Amino acid sequence: MPEDKKIRMLLAKKKIDVHGRGSKLFARELRDAGMEVIYYRFGTVDDIVTTALQEDVDVIGVSVMTSGQLRIAEKLIPSLKENGMTDVLVIMGGVIPDMDFARLKELGIHEVFPPGLPGQEIAEYIKAHVGQVSLN
Repeated sequence: MPEDKKIRMLLAKKKIDVHGRGSKLFARELRDAGMEVIYYRFGTVDDIVTTALQEDVDVIGVSVMTSGQLRIAEKLIPSLKENGMTDVLVIMGGVIPDMDFARLKELGIHEVFPPGLPGQEIAEYIKAHVGQVSLN
């Protein structure tokens, strides 16, 4: 990715998830790290894909606080592939049980982040991996 281009990230959070403080703080930390963050509350995985296409994002981050992470990943990754978004970096974070991390990665999620991790650490991961991944 050219150094003069800002990384565009879609930070998606389920509409039914009322716990938004952490994801809003995270969005601010990523903006402070020089990224453009589109904060989006979604109802369906199709909403995420449609918005990611419209916004031409480099990264999709899904914040999960109320479960459903496996079902989201099972639908999200194939839908991104079907829509030609095979070069987007896909990460997930929030209150996700450790036992789901490996399965999420098998499904195609590039990295899973536990709560409480400093935003700078995640920003560094994004900067190191954006443009370097494939969903194929």
